[in-house]
Amino acid sequence: MSGQDQAAGLRKWADLQRQQRDAEEGADTTLSDEEIPAAEPVSAEEASAHAQEVMSPTVAAATESATVAPPKPKRPLVVVGLPYKGAAQVDKVRGRLGQWSALGRQWAGDPQDWDIHIAMPDSDSLADLAERYTRWALWVNSDADAFATMYRALRQLREHGGPQHLLALHEPHLPRQGLLNNLRDAAAHYLDIELLLLAR
Repeated sequence: MSGQDQAAGLRKWADLQRQQRDAEEGADTTLSDEEIPAAEPVSAEEASAHAQEVMSPTVAAATESATVAPPKPKRPLVVVGLPYKGAAQVDKVRGRLGQWSALGRQWAGDPQDWDIHIAMPDSDSLADLAERYTRWALWVNSDADAFATMYRALRQLREHGGPQHLLALHEPHLPRQGLLNNLRDAAAHYLDIELLLLAR
């Protein structure tokens, strides 16, 4: 906006303030035609500049909203085998996915792209979850009691209508021989559950 336009605007504002004050005091504030200041002519360039100045926030906001991509849908993953539900357990799973991602495993992707749900293997709502979600994983510990704990979780999963295909979500350095192979074979032979082992 030019300096002349600002000055004219301020004069008009001051006149209006004076008129309102006089009206409140009961004075005659009627202006004759001679007293009304004439509007100063505005060039086309000034009008265009003023229009751009006024519209610039709207144009910037419209441009910004047009360039923002919609959020990428998250991939749901239901994990069983953890001792309890909670944010700490979800972070644990994300950390494990991050380990696999760091090894260059593209299936793991960005751990933040996963919508992780922790489920208890003996939950009454397991059959409903199995119908709603297709990606399931078994959290595999590597402690001394891991086989018994994981097998019990798989058995409860089977008894409560859980899925028949699960990914074994284990530490990347855990060897297949021993715990992982034994768990996979027992799940297939006794429970008719396919446990998918991750390639190292």
